[in-house]
Amino acid sequence: MTTETLMSVQDLHRSFSVSAGMFRPKRKLQAVNGVSLDIRRGEVLGIVGESGCGKSTLARMLLGLIPASSGQVSFDGEDIATIDRKRLARRVQPVFQDPYSSLNPRQTLLDLVSLPLRVHGIGNAAEQRKRSLEMLDRVGLPARFADRLPGELSGGQRQRVAIARALVMKPDVLVCDEPTSALDVSVQSHILNLLVDLRAELGLTYIFISHNLAVVEHIASRVAVMYLGQVVELADAATLFRAPVHPYTRALLMSVLTPEPGRGIPDPGLGTAYPDPLHPPAGCTFHPRCAVRLPECSAVVPPAITTSSGSIARCVLAQRETVS
Repeated sequence: MTTETLMSVQDLHRSFSVSAGMFRPKRKLQAVNGVSLDIRRGEVLGIVGESGCGKSTLARMLLGLIPASSGQVSFDGEDIATIDRKRLARRVQPVFQDPYSSLNPRQTLLDLVSLPLRVHGIGNAAEQRKRSLEMLDRVGLPARFADRLPGELSGGQRQRVAIARALVMKPDVLVCDEPTSALDVSVQSHILNLLVDLRAELGLTYIFISHNLAVVEHIASRVAVMYLGQVVELADAATLFRAPVHPYTRALLMSVLTPEPGRGIPDPGLGTAYPDPLHPPAGCTFHPRCAVRLPECSAVVPPAITTSSGSIARCVLAQRETVS
């Protein structure tokens, strides 16, 4: 796999003003807080974390759907804030979580998939039809499905339509935001295998966002773990699942359900209190839930440390594994 950087994120921040109630001033919610990472051409970068950690906000910023409060997202060396929306859409496309709401129920599958071609003026009507039918067939929906409506399809089939629509313009990057979480478990593997096959056939780069670690382990080549708007660990998938560095990553891995008899429900040791993003703790934001915290964790904001295993982690404990 090439190490060429296709997209680059530099110190990205995004905050929102949140109502605190009548006659009270609005409060600031820092959804993305200083994220920096590179997306390499041809890789699958998995982004994981609990609900509310900023994964979906980051995805929408990478798509250019919402602007950054500060920082920069670059595509092929060009700031996406300066790229025309249509030109960016030709190269970066989304697949959203819910195929029931992301497809217009009144349009046929052919109309849905060919819409991007019509909007961008690519080809004539006959060429648009041919290209759309080919893409539908590639995702496992033959020509007899072309005139059907989304309501006639299963959830897995609808997500195949969403994938076909995203790929019909032959983009470089697919941003998949929880693309299987709304589907039955029996269908999820089919969609994941389809994405794996399409990546190999079309030379795609994926940014794959999920809270399901088993799914990410199956598809990702690198993984970024987010907590309260920050990337707290970044590593190759094999390294992260074999030897996680950050205590939060370890807790997430411990929380995965297992079919082994007698194991019961795992206890990751995170407690029952969820962190309040409107009032993040001082120092390391994870320290109130951390089982191995040190006294300085409540006061010191940990820097990003590169460990001997190649992982990058925001934790004072990672300094013990720092590359000399």
